[in-house]
Amino acid sequence: MFKSVKAQEMYSSVSPVYEKNKLMKLIYESIGSELDDNIELTEEILNQFFPQTATWGLVIWEKRLNISSNLNENIDIRRAKVISRLQSKNKIINPHQMAIIISNYTKAKIDIVEDVAPYVFEINLESNVGFPIDLKEMYKEVIRVKPSHLGVRYKLTSINRNKIFLGAATLCGEEVTVYPWSPREIESKGKINIAMGHNTGLENIVIYPRKEII
Repeated sequence: MFKSVKAQEMYSSVSPVYEKNKLMKLIYESIGSELDDNIELTEEILNQFFPQTATWGLVIWEKRLNISSNLNENIDIRRAKVISRLQSKNKIINPHQMAIIISNYTKAKIDIVEDVAPYVFEINLESNVGFPIDLKEMYKEVIRVKPSHLGVRYKLTSINRNKIFLGAATLCGEEVTVYPWSPREIESKGKINIAMGHNTGLENIVIYPRKEII
């Protein structure tokens, strides 16, 4: 009935007298469209207050945190940089805190192992959906937040779970060789009672096998 959501809401509360009034419908459609635009704009502005949902407001976040802005960069990477900078600001980085920061760049399971070698810790990443082609920004962030006297190494494990259907066919055969076999004597006896078309009696017939022709 109305293209505007707000127009439909407002019109549902007016008197039924105006249900067929075209002029009133046009007025409510116009007012409702303006309200819809205002609501959309308000929600968009509110999204800029949080780096997780910010779009054009990321430039403000980056400027506030001294991060160079690259408008051609993937928006998820830009958000991850801002969030990581906020999470590490004025904080002592421990393995748990570092895992939280790394999780901004990948959805993999993160396990940080300390002292795998003198002054070296290891970051194990395990993913069921694979990894982005480029983890360069994540590596840069780890270098930025880790203690400067510690080295780091990475172990990335990608687990694929797929259904595999296997089919097999077997062709079997049997070869039987039969050599001629001719018994010398075959004897068969039987008694057959055949009913005739008349009722004068029965006929007894004895059948012997035909002699073998050699």
